Formats: sequence, C-alpha cells, structure tokens
Amino acid sequence: MKPQGKSSGKRSFSPSALHALRAAYRELDRAIRRQPWLVQGSVNAVAPKSPAGSVTYTWTRKVRAKTVTVALSHEQSAAFRQAIEANRRIEATLAHLRELSQTALLAELLGVTKRRLNAPQNAEAKSVPKGA
Repeated sequence: MKPQGKSSGKRSFSPSALHALRAAYRELDRAIRRQPWLVQGSVNAVAPKSPAGSVTYTWTRKVRAKTVTVALSHEQSAAFRQAIEANRRIEATLAHLRELSQTALLAELLGVTKRRLNAPQNAEAKSVPKGA
C-alpha cells in the first residue's frame, strides 16, 4: 500500500487502509508468538563413506563470521530442521512487520516539507564569477 499523495507533511491514507495495516500487523504479531523453538543455520545429512557406515547429521551456523558445525543424532536433526524452518518463517514475518510499520508511520505522522527542485536555492552565489 502506497500513500496517495506525494506532497510533504502527512500522507493521505484512507482510514480503511490504515485499519487494514494495523490488522495485518496484529495478525503477524500473533503468528510470531505461537512459534516454539527458533534456531539459525542448516542441517545436513552426510552419506556414509563405506557401505557399513550410517548417515550422520550436522548442524552448521555462523558465529562471529566463523562457521561452527555440531554433530547431531537423527532425532536432533529432525527437531533442528523444524526449529530452522520456524526461524525462517519468523524472519520473513519480521520483514513484513517492518514494512507495515514503516508504511504506517510514514502515513500517520507529519513529515518534513520538501524543497522544490526547480527553484534556485541561492541565486546570488551562482552569479559571482569564479575569479572574483
């Protein structure tokens, strides 16, 4: 939803548009609160190197610009996958919440007056020759 006017000051959103923004924000906020565990990173299943071996699972993530890897059991890998998916959903929801917040705040609050681009800003300074 974009503001209807380009003029300075308060942007003109209809009351129904602002109500829709607030309702969308509340719905996304409730969705965030229902999430169980949140983990960043990824889970990898590594195939066995020999026929007698079994699949191993690792969880990798970045910590202070370094990749950290942790070995996981099969049960842990399933739980970590769910937590990682939940975290990704939350990150997408937060991005949407930020966008809605920015739109609503710009629409509801008075902004600064913009200068006209085609008006000369300081005519006297432009008329002075460089060598003088």
